[in-house]
Amino acid sequence: MSQLFRKIGTLTGKMAGREDLTAGMLSSLDPKALARAINSNGAFMTQLIANLDPKVIADSINRNPDFMTRLMKELDASAVAESVNKNQRFMTKMIENLNPNVFTRSMNVVFNKIRRATYRPGLSETEPEESSVKSN
Repeated sequence: MSQLFRKIGTLTGKMAGREDLTAGMLSSLDPKALARAINSNGAFMTQLIANLDPKVIADSINRNPDFMTRLMKELDASAVAESVNKNQRFMTKMIENLNPNVFTRSMNVVFNKIRRATYRPGLSETEPEESSVKSN
């Protein structure tokens, strides 16, 4: 099965290397459907990313900033982490080619997801933590 994923990933990556094809595809994809596919196919995504051109992907994202924002809202960070970690050079090159405004919008989505996932009421500077109240 991994051989099949490798071949599909290579072919898909080469096709996605065509800027107009990728930009056109992003403009018509459903971000929720793509996020579900990414979230449930980590091994495939790792192979796919390894065959993509980071500049082409960045240019396509720059041409479709709303798509990227909607996609980021739906992605499961733990599902994407392995693919990204195994393709760090790709991510660095892609980020270097992203429009700063597009990148900032996407990062704001990520920060909001982290904030919502880790927010604990009552843990602010004006309110002491429970453990410090109990020890006094």
